[in-house]
Amino acid sequence: MNATVIYLLRYAIYGEYSSERDNTSRTFFIDREKMKTNKAKKIIVADDNQNSLMFIGLLLKRLGYDVIPASNGLEVLKLLKFIEPHIVMLDVSMGTMDGRAVLEHIKKDGLTSNIPVVMVSADSSPEIIAQCKKLGCIDYITKPVTIEKLHTALEWSNLLSDWQKRKHPRISLEKNVIVIHEGISYNLYTETLSVGGAFIRKKDPFPKGSRLQITLPLNDENAVQLQGEVVHVRELFGHVFPPGMGIKFTEITDHEITILKNFLERVIAGDMSDDVE
Repeated sequence: MNATVIYLLRYAIYGEYSSERDNTSRTFFIDREKMKTNKAKKIIVADDNQNSLMFIGLLLKRLGYDVIPASNGLEVLKLLKFIEPHIVMLDVSMGTMDGRAVLEHIKKDGLTSNIPVVMVSADSSPEIIAQCKKLGCIDYITKPVTIEKLHTALEWSNLLSDWQKRKHPRISLEKNVIVIHEGISYNLYTETLSVGGAFIRKKDPFPKGSRLQITLPLNDENAVQLQGEVVHVRELFGHVFPPGMGIKFTEITDHEITILKNFLERVIAGDMSDDVE
């Protein structure tokens, strides 16, 4: 089986991956058609450690990105001949052309020099980091990779230029929530969730500026009750974007922030060890 076929099979597997967690909370990868609709950003991720490659790929996919995997630096250069990614993530130490050599090649080639490159490594030595920065990488992530590190790198690379800059990473999450507005309780579902707020689907969204009380179940933890304000309303748009409202959490305490952050990290990275085994 030639390398192109192997690559396409791996790419298809990544694209079709999904995960059901329970009946009330489901994390999911945006499917290929939805990615096209939402203009998902393409990211080439290269690492010769298959577990690490899949782990980072899953994290990025759960954040809504279109991941193109590569197992070494030479594969990256081949991919760049027919794919124009928005960013390249390279492990520093790889066989068959390491990350630094690929970074140098990317930055010296006029056709690829503008592509942001993020380096990833377990090596946190200042010398290696300085060398990569000198070669032109936009950020350097030390392993173990976390959602916060990935989010910061993506912000620096301007991958979110067509979205509003976000203080907190946002994930796709369908979860049942109870919303109280003007004394009336509504049984609704989230579409996305972050520490700073949520997008909640509703056929007839509440007007912008509406104040809400939201009860969010957190699986094995007690439900957390949050105050929120509608800051954005999305009306029905064909069959692609269901109607709903963007909600900013208000009067949120440090304790509630910690609970939400821990919950989101578990949702995104939870069961990853099972996925990569």
